[in-house]
Amino acid sequence: MSCEPQSTRWAVRALLLGLALSPVQGLAAGCAPPAVLAAAELAQGGTIHSLRMDGAGHDFVVGQGWEAGGAWPKFNVEAYERAVDFDAGTSSLRTVRSQALKPPRGGARQPFERSEQITAVAADSPRAAALRRELAVLLPAGFIAMARRASDVSSTPLAGGACSISVTPEEGAPINAEIGADGWITRIISMTADDVTGDVLGDTPVETRFSGRLRAGSFTLPAHILQRVGQYPVLDIELHRASVNEPVIVVADAVPALADWMAPARLPSEQLGEGVFVIPGRYSAVAVDLGEYMAVIEGPQSEARAREIITEARRLIPGKPIRYVVNTHAHFDHAAGLRVFAAEGATIVTQSANVGFLTEALGHPRTLRPDALAREPRPIRFLPVEDALTLQGGGREISLHRLQGVDHADGMLVVWLPGQRALVEADIFTPPARARTAMPSSINPYNVQLLDNIERLGLDVERLISIHYAADGRRVGMDELRLAAGRPHLTQ
Repeated sequence: MSCEPQSTRWAVRALLLGLALSPVQGLAAGCAPPAVLAAAELAQGGTIHSLRMDGAGHDFVVGQGWEAGGAWPKFNVEAYERAVDFDAGTSSLRTVRSQALKPPRGGARQPFERSEQITAVAADSPRAAALRRELAVLLPAGFIAMARRASDVSSTPLAGGACSISVTPEEGAPINAEIGADGWITRIISMTADDVTGDVLGDTPVETRFSGRLRAGSFTLPAHILQRVGQYPVLDIELHRASVNEPVIVVADAVPALADWMAPARLPSEQLGEGVFVIPGRYSAVAVDLGEYMAVIEGPQSEARAREIITEARRLIPGKPIRYVVNTHAHFDHAAGLRVFAAEGATIVTQSANVGFLTEALGHPRTLRPDALAREPRPIRFLPVEDALTLQGGGREISLHRLQGVDHADGMLVVWLPGQRALVEADIFTPPARARTAMPSSINPYNVQLLDNIERLGLDVERLISIHYAADGRRVGMDELRLAAGRPHLTQ
């Protein structure tokens, strides 16, 4: 058989049943997809219909690093217990996670309390297609299971007798597996533009590498799984135990409940003063009339939320273009709507440390999930802020200040509205579900850092406008921050 690149449409399952080769014999027969996949199945010990595995290691939260463009923050994964039925398309996953970075550094709700989380996808779930794709990128058995069902599979020879198999699923980018001459899958690669990465990074490479060997009865699995999104790891797990082809029963979907501090997706807008409006919700924004134009503070969460904010800002301040969108920091949930504003002609105002990363990231191709800027390209403009910047017009002003000595993010801005004595901030202090009546048992250092900066800047703050708005919609004052920071009796 020739090892020339080839593509074919076939029923993989039927062909595999007819092959009885050793892994080496399978690849020696050429890079035809049936032979290569048969070799990969034989290398793992046969067809894996279901899999139970548990291990431990670390995971990393995408887009939440301290430095713009830097590594994602690491968390301990004390338990990683997963059960998958590849035939039924079901999965359950239990994780126990805890704080790894001490002191905390970066986002993702640090410092993080030890917590257990369970997710599940049942048969015929609306999440089934996404699950099959996830498993195909995460596990060799998941890739083989997808290939067995796929109608579009191609192969390409690699050096040293290895082959690359590419599967094109019904949705999303092709998924490629590199299979060595021994039939062992060493690497799976693809591209993603999911809800976490897509709005900031666009088309993003995802890669999973496998090493070591773990025996599971007559089957052999990789002992170590390392997955990267973009440049950095997102999952690093050492498997301790596994069992193959035992029953896996998932009766219903399960997703983690929203934390009690999370506000509704949207709340009624509020006028803070003449020409100044807060557009509150789980991810909030503030619109300010600056005479001939307006500025919007924060373009967060997603393309959809950014569009909601733009629509509401235009309703509240009609007839004024949005000249500026202020970005508090470069974490993905606070930068995900920036391209939407840029498509409207707005200049992105951000701390100068973020400009290089955002210029590159927001300029990546968007072929998997095109947005308005991809459909009608225009330059993305930035206005960098070093330590401070004031925008004014129409008798109003907003003052931007870089926070110093904070561990949540390096290039972080707060926005002072002097006419309203209000400070707009993100993530350094997130109001709890209900107003505190006593100091917390442990003090969040981020809250202390915000209070220190307010003192340093000499701001006479009456009201805090948190981008993550209070879940009950209440007005939050400095008394809540002082209590959270362990300094309830501080006066300026």
